[in-house]
Amino acid sequence: LFLLEVIAAQFQNPVTQDAIAKGRALFLTFILTWLLFIWKNKTESILIEQSQKKNSRIRDETLISMISRILSVALFTIAGITALGILNVDLTAIIAFGGLGGLAVSWAAKDVIANFFGGFMIHLNRPFSIGDWIKSPNKNFEGIVEQIGWYMTRIRTLERRPTYIPNALITDAIIENPGRMYHRRLRFTVSVRYEDFDRVPQIIENTKTMLKNHPNIVQNQVLIVNLVEFGQHSLDIEIYCFSSKTMLSDFRKVQEEILFKIGEIIKQEGAQFAFPTQTIHIPGNGSIGGIGGSEIS
Repeated sequence: LFLLEVIAAQFQNPVTQDAIAKGRALFLTFILTWLLFIWKNKTESILIEQSQKKNSRIRDETLISMISRILSVALFTIAGITALGILNVDLTAIIAFGGLGGLAVSWAAKDVIANFFGGFMIHLNRPFSIGDWIKSPNKNFEGIVEQIGWYMTRIRTLERRPTYIPNALITDAIIENPGRMYHRRLRFTVSVRYEDFDRVPQIIENTKTMLKNHPNIVQNQVLIVNLVEFGQHSLDIEIYCFSSKTMLSDFRKVQEEILFKIGEIIKQEGAQFAFPTQTIHIPGNGSIGGIGGSEIS
């Protein structure tokens, strides 16, 4: 382009000189945009790679992707406006025409626009991040977030199936994010026989002591062990506490360990677990009003 500009100057053709100058400016704009785009993608890859390391201060992969996408849109917008300025295009007319055309396009592509702004709101509010396990009780989806795009979000269900959810649907959904809980609740009921009524206070006291000394039970949260009901067949003791283990596999191990220890406490106190029973009264021969009969449990 520089050589062509020198040759055009020799023939003193201003039209050709101007066209070559614009071509060189467009070429430089394209090259600069291309280099900045490559640099942005490389920086994004490095930051994402660092965020996956345990000792890194950079943790949020979703925020990195959001900033990268915003920079891409800004980069191409600035490059387009610069190119139009080099070509001496009247931006006022384009804006006026774009306003009329934008109404038609927005009406035809309202779902696309709703999903786009839905993705923007997800990135802005950040109700979940990549790697979080989420569920929605009103939209009926559950899984691990793998990708948050501008149009849709991909999650992996518990059956390991990829599910693609439009972002507009997510913005209208009730989102539960169990992956961000810091404690996990333990709540269950233990039933013992009515014959063991006198042993129940000591069972409750020993269970409380065991839970208070357990390394995986949170002590600054609610910890309750009480007799809560005279059941139809049993005395019901409720255990309510919180585990410091939130991962399901670790939580199940803690729950199993506590159940075994409660069983040992009941056994040590000489009590037994209750099970449904029935008592049948059979009147004997010649008995009056059931007196003199037998009883079978």
